[in-house]
Amino acid sequence: MNYLRKAWHLAGGAIVVVLLVRFAPSKLPALGTLAFTVAALAAIDVWRWRSATGDRLFWKYLGPLASEKEKRGPTTSLYYAASLLLAVLVFPRFAAIGAIISLAAGDPAAAIVGRRWGRIRIAGKSLEGAAANALVSFGLIRAFVPSSVLAAAGALAGAVIEVVPIPRLDDNITVPLAAGCAMLAAAALSAG
Repeated sequence: MNYLRKAWHLAGGAIVVVLLVRFAPSKLPALGTLAFTVAALAAIDVWRWRSATGDRLFWKYLGPLASEKEKRGPTTSLYYAASLLLAVLVFPRFAAIGAIISLAAGDPAAAIVGRRWGRIRIAGKSLEGAAANALVSFGLIRAFVPSSVLAAAGALAGAVIEVVPIPRLDDNITVPLAAGCAMLAAAALSAG
């Protein structure tokens, strides 16, 4: 397990949540930070694909944050940052925060618990990891949103979509979208 990579993603999500909370109701600081990050990561990917020097430097300095599949395609950090940007763009602040937490904290919790204690497998993932994902996400989302129902909707949706992945779609994209949409649906049902 690449704990440095998990910490990197957790820190990135935490920074965006802090920006959304600190500068509320404005989302501009978070959007600006994420847009810059996406552009920088895309530029790094293009450089490493077009240049042997870029590829060598990428693996030398950023290799500990990368996975084996990134040798064949874009860095998952690019997907990660792009999905956070999309979440902040399309969701209201409460759902964006839930979407980000579900990915940034729930996904590492699932990986750590699932790898260490996971016994019951579903599509290659563990039920124990999914439970850890939902619990950690719920606790953190609830710290930022005024409703346990909204927090539960985001946490459960993120945990379920992480266990049952959609083919050809990276979970860095599907998890926050599922969590944010579930929170919006829960908010609409609560209001109606």
